[in-house]
Amino acid sequence: MTRAQSITIQPQLPCDFSINFSYQEEVPASDPSRIIRDFVESFLDLSRFPSLTSWNSTQFPAYQLLETSLLAMTVFGFSSLRELEDLSRYDMRFRFLLNGVYPSHQTYHRFFNSALKPCMEQIFIELNHYIELHDSVDTDTLFLDGTKLEANANKMTFVWMKSTRKYQTSARKKMMELLKQFKKWLTAHRYGERSAAISILQEPDMDHLMTLDQVFIDTAEDEKIVYVAGRGHRKSELQRMHDQFRELSVKLQKYEAYTETAGGRNSFSKTDTDATFMHMKYDYYNHTGVFKPGYNVQAGVSDGYIRILQVTSSPSDSKDFIPTVERYRQKYGVYPQRVPADAGYGSYDNYCYCEEHGIELMMKYNLQEKESHIRKADRFKSYAFGKQEDGTPVCPAGHPMKLEKVTQSNKGLYPRTNHLYRSEHCQGCPLCRECTRSRKGRTMNICHDLERQKGIVRENMATERGQELMIQRSIQSEGTFGQLKEDYSYTRLRRRGKDGVEFELWMVAAGHNIRHYCNRKSQMKERSSHLN
Repeated sequence: MTRAQSITIQPQLPCDFSINFSYQEEVPASDPSRIIRDFVESFLDLSRFPSLTSWNSTQFPAYQLLETSLLAMTVFGFSSLRELEDLSRYDMRFRFLLNGVYPSHQTYHRFFNSALKPCMEQIFIELNHYIELHDSVDTDTLFLDGTKLEANANKMTFVWMKSTRKYQTSARKKMMELLKQFKKWLTAHRYGERSAAISILQEPDMDHLMTLDQVFIDTAEDEKIVYVAGRGHRKSELQRMHDQFRELSVKLQKYEAYTETAGGRNSFSKTDTDATFMHMKYDYYNHTGVFKPGYNVQAGVSDGYIRILQVTSSPSDSKDFIPTVERYRQKYGVYPQRVPADAGYGSYDNYCYCEEHGIELMMKYNLQEKESHIRKADRFKSYAFGKQEDGTPVCPAGHPMKLEKVTQSNKGLYPRTNHLYRSEHCQGCPLCRECTRSRKGRTMNICHDLERQKGIVRENMATERGQELMIQRSIQSEGTFGQLKEDYSYTRLRRRGKDGVEFELWMVAAGHNIRHYCNRKSQMKERSSHLN
């Protein structure tokens, strides 16, 4: 049988494969698309946002693009622009919200950057107000926790400021030596006026370097020296000095730009200059413990809903507590009554801030767990020392320590009074070797205000209600990050720059809240059906 004889003809049947889809009948009432449509079209006043009202696309109204963007973040955790384009074309819920039109990824890109980015934070706050009207949310309690998210930065793009300062100092020394050499050359070639005009004591800033570069050029023209390059050519002494000068000038300008970009940080990435290198739990640099560029993200959660976000470059959480709570107050008009948090937030400044604004002290502090389970081997630790009624520490041998001096510290946001105690019974004490190595006796530096605040924290957490709040802190705040990272694989940021990262996180948080609201709504419906 030949190949031509083996060809078969497929019959064409007049079959209709069109799909009849009814949104009202097929999509359940608790579907996120219905919730989003009700929020955007019935609750949200788009006229309050100038960037949305100025969106000049008649084919793709701003409210439709906002609805589909929120729906994508709700259903998938995060969606790229290309994925949004495909969803708008093939997903029935997206097609319904868009009335059958298909925005391209360029349309979403323009909408995000020009219309949605300036107002996304306020839209997120309005979404929380909408949820408060339709669900019971305990806004008096704000569970706070932080996590580090990897930035969208390339490998091997780190800039370490300690190394930069070292290289900058070395380049300045080389520049000074070069200028001394150039001054001698000018004096030897009868350019004394130009030599006197060159200062080797002035800081080599941009204007000064440009002036010196022009001196090199003018001198070469006066000496009729032609600069050469390539093999077979011998550079003159002036050209060699000029080449070295330009090389050092470029380095000095680069180091100055690095210092300005860092802004007090110890590191940053060249591809995302707002990202700072931090320790993270997983490292793709062959698991060698090298830092990765990232951001510290603080999230305040109430009843599973993200209420506030704060993006910083701080490697620790302690300094982010006050900015996060202040941002919460700016957005909602009130302070939370209590902010349960882990030991990373327990500091003197944070405790004073809470007392000043009537916030209940519910932040653990370092060594709190060890203080509650003191072992025999810990009796020489400072936290295991006994205390008299006035707060005077008692050494392991049972001798009260003597107050030596009182100092005032203003390093933090709130002034702090420290009391230095010293033991006068160390000489001849059989426990001295295990207690201290100092020949002048064991010392302890105590802030009595901080000790008083720690006592309040212990009392608050010892109650049944306090224990339940700390359990809920682990469930809600840490559970929120766990859902985003594990359930939706959101472990690395897509956008660059702090503004872009904040916009992305507001979108992700809005999707999380809508998803959580839909789940709670469906659970309440199931409970009511079982009761009936």
